[in-house]
Amino acid sequence: MLYGVHVPERARTHISTEELLAVTGSTRVTLYQWVADKLLLRPWVAATTDGRSLAAAWSPDSLARVRFIVAKQRLGLAMNEIAILVEARWPRR
Repeated sequence: MLYGVHVPERARTHISTEELLAVTGSTRVTLYQWVADKLLLRPWVAATTDGRSLAAAWSPDSLARVRFIVAKQRLGLAMNEIAILVEARWPRR
């Protein structure tokens, strides 16, 4: 099953920034703000499929987290409320 624009429901070894943006309908700035707010784990740098350039690679659970955050935003929850729910669902280790 697909969610958004060609974004698989189940995560692979990593998720691209473009895939996360397709789910959020937002910007890179928003994704990195969510990293700063500890809602998402920081991505790592990986080679692209062409092997000539580098891109952010997000952890597999980032897709589930982004879907969760967007769903809570659509319900009208404030970001501080969403942060509490994210922490409860994905506690920091």
